[in-house]
Amino acid sequence: MTWRLTIARLPRQSQDVPLKPMLLPLWILRYLLLLCAVHWVQEGLGCYKCFVSNKERVEICDYVFMKQRLDVEICSRIMKKTFLPLDTYVIAMSQKEIVRQAMNGFYDEVKKQYTQGPYPLFRMIAQNFTTRMHWVLAAKRPMECVPPCGVQEKARKFNCLNCEEESCNLPIECPIEDVYVHEFQRVVMNCSTDFPLPVDDITVRWKFYWNDRTRRWSHFTALHKGVELFFLITRMVLEKQGTYACEISTDEDVLIRKYFFINVTSSSLYESMKHMQELFERIVQPTTPKPARVGLRNLFVFRDLLNPKKPLPVAKYILYTAIVSTITVLLVLIVGIPCYFIYK
Repeated sequence: MTWRLTIARLPRQSQDVPLKPMLLPLWILRYLLLLCAVHWVQEGLGCYKCFVSNKERVEICDYVFMKQRLDVEICSRIMKKTFLPLDTYVIAMSQKEIVRQAMNGFYDEVKKQYTQGPYPLFRMIAQNFTTRMHWVLAAKRPMECVPPCGVQEKARKFNCLNCEEESCNLPIECPIEDVYVHEFQRVVMNCSTDFPLPVDDITVRWKFYWNDRTRRWSHFTALHKGVELFFLITRMVLEKQGTYACEISTDEDVLIRKYFFINVTSSSLYESMKHMQELFERIVQPTTPKPARVGLRNLFVFRDLLNPKKPLPVAKYILYTAIVSTITVLLVLIVGIPCYFIYK
């Protein structure tokens, strides 16, 4: 059996005429029934129940009853039916205040519609309002959580079904990432995240734990503190093998901790010597350049002597002078010795 709740339609009382004592119990009963109906319909009000109090909802149906003589049960059913689809929405926390202001404007919308000409149907007012609220709620969808770790403030959301705020509930400490590198090579570690970080007021701490794989933050040794999200080691050696960690925090809370275990592969003796030789040549070469080699073929080009426009290099000039002097001495000896014995 279905019971239908009907309230007697009482005549409107003028402000100058006092309320009759015999009607006072009926008015009290109507208010109590109205309050019960609003509590009954609360489960189907969607986001509206999260931002508008019971008292304000009672005032809306009371106002509609005074204007349109609409039964409390009918008013409650209309509100439940029209606001029920809003239960499925999850709001980004940045939109929560905007939605609150829009929901609080429903009572003002009802008053505005009833003061403009002929009284419209309450059902039409509620449907038009929820249609606009669909656009407001869908204007900015909340961000999805990015696993596996990190405090993601911009992914926090508000659930209209249970009127509660929800966070990602992910740990701040990430799993250890393995990084493989050969000895004497460079390695770069990246502390950036896949979710947006606060623009200002972040601090990045880099720490190191030698030759062990761990996430015990208190055991690490501090390396650097600043805002740099990248950490560079230009020359990796076996003594630097271990777990490197970075922490991103604000003034209020720690956002994320990332861990990198550097696996260093030892180079062979030949590769080590080759690397040392290259390093030595790189250091010595700029200060002591190698002398230019002069070939014998380039030195003995006698046609350069017959070209007065082309100046001779110092090395060639000295060499040519020595050759001419030697030839002259030999000619003197060859010619002079026979002449000496002939005329003696």
